[in-house]
Amino acid sequence: MASRRPLVRLFAERAAGMAEGLKIVDYCLCLRGGYVVVEGPRGRALGFAHIPHEDLHELGEVKRPRLEEMPEFVVDLNPLNRVLGVAMLNAVSQYHLDPPPGSLDPYLRDEPICLVGNMGPLAERLKREGREVLVFERSRELRWRAYSDVEEELLLPRCKVLVITGMTLLNFTLDRVLQLSNGLNILTGPTAGIHPDLARGTKIHILASMKFNIDKAREHLKQGGYISLAVHKDLGLPYAIELRNT
Repeated sequence: MASRRPLVRLFAERAAGMAEGLKIVDYCLCLRGGYVVVEGPRGRALGFAHIPHEDLHELGEVKRPRLEEMPEFVVDLNPLNRVLGVAMLNAVSQYHLDPPPGSLDPYLRDEPICLVGNMGPLAERLKREGREVLVFERSRELRWRAYSDVEEELLLPRCKVLVITGMTLLNFTLDRVLQLSNGLNILTGPTAGIHPDLARGTKIHILASMKFNIDKAREHLKQGGYISLAVHKDLGLPYAIELRNT
């Protein structure tokens, strides 16, 4: 039986053609997230991925990132290699992306709104507005006022809007979330910086992330910080891109 190819590998394979002429000039696995900086004739771009601490183990060797090995990195058995793989994927994407500023708000009309990943600031704001919100979280450490991800099987088909964390690229859960969804699917967060062309033909309808200020973001990460689109707007330009052809 042929093995299943997760979406993140498909995205990385598509991105490989966009990486021609680019080289990695900096990378780091910092305390809360990893980044990769690529350089080409048009300048530099930074790609980011949060580190999934709940999934870390010491099996497998952490490798130096190589753009030509991106499809293998994003499905590597070592989670830190997957972090570098998704960061490479996002760096290549961001190099080719010059988005206008934008937010999720125009797409959060229908209810219930389901957050796949405990995005605290967004969840609290929507609840204050009296919106019907369901929140799901894999990590027990982050599961505050949130369902476990096991309840997604029961509740996600009811969602009219799904706001899906980019962390699903790292733990291979994006495929199942999209399979369960009957609503509008928004892939969001600083880990969701993929180019829209990579996601066409999937059930992803909106991509919302950040075009990073490279120097500010690197300094922030090297000091042990995490990145939230809602909290750290000083680190770059938040945007939302609609994929009209999916």
